[in-house]
Amino acid sequence: MKLLDHRIALKPEDRSHNYGHGKVATLCMGAWAVMLLLAGFQVLFQGTGELIILIKGQAPVTPGISAFFAAALSPLSKGILLRYDEKENGQLYPGGSGPAKYLSLREELFFTGCVLLGIGCTYLPGKGWAAADSLAAVFLSLFVLKASARALYGTADELIEASLDEESNLNIRRLISETEGVISCRGLKTRKIGKNIAINVSINVKESLNIREAAGISSRVEERLKTTYGEETYTLIKAEPDQNRNCPFRKTSRSPEKSIGKNLISKN
Repeated sequence: MKLLDHRIALKPEDRSHNYGHGKVATLCMGAWAVMLLLAGFQVLFQGTGELIILIKGQAPVTPGISAFFAAALSPLSKGILLRYDEKENGQLYPGGSGPAKYLSLREELFFTGCVLLGIGCTYLPGKGWAAADSLAAVFLSLFVLKASARALYGTADELIEASLDEESNLNIRRLISETEGVISCRGLKTRKIGKNIAINVSINVKESLNIREAAGISSRVEERLKTTYGEETYTLIKAEPDQNRNCPFRKTSRSPEKSIGKNLISKN
């Protein structure tokens, strides 16, 4: 699922996908979360069933030595994928603001360690160790269910176009406000597009600036945002005169009703 994510989601935009293929990453995350959810329930039911067998005094099925070596070698493949994931995200997100991972390295090591401990204890002498694998299975099933619920929530949040978290929005506002020429910003709208993000904001600049100077400030804001969040970030920056000051065009502008009324009065 992770390889499919990288192969398709990182494809550039084309005519039929103007915003790229980032939503494929969201779909892959959702599919992975569903598989993890099903696996969590299966492990929970299987581990609970084996514990019931032990309580009844029957001998449970001991995992074979192949299961131990498979669990021991699994961190190798996971480490390669995590390394590849960090390399790709490091190129796309130089500011360290890449998307959330499927599982962090700490979670992967914790998961693998518990599996190895549970299987390894069954080979120790004594009947009491036979329950170690079942207990580890039940414990890890709760961990798996929690991880899948977190991933499903994140997937649903992205599919309904939820905005970025408050910390990211505050950081975006800070980057914009600290840009030379920007007086303030308002109307910030953000959302995730798979591994990329979209930012829509209005900035206030001095009313004395011409169109070219205002466009230059917008370009500097866009450059700062893409430097932090990656070149694939979609930005829409709208420059407006500072609202805290009186603008000449606002003094002269008036509604059609008032203009018609004044003309009638002058004619009379």
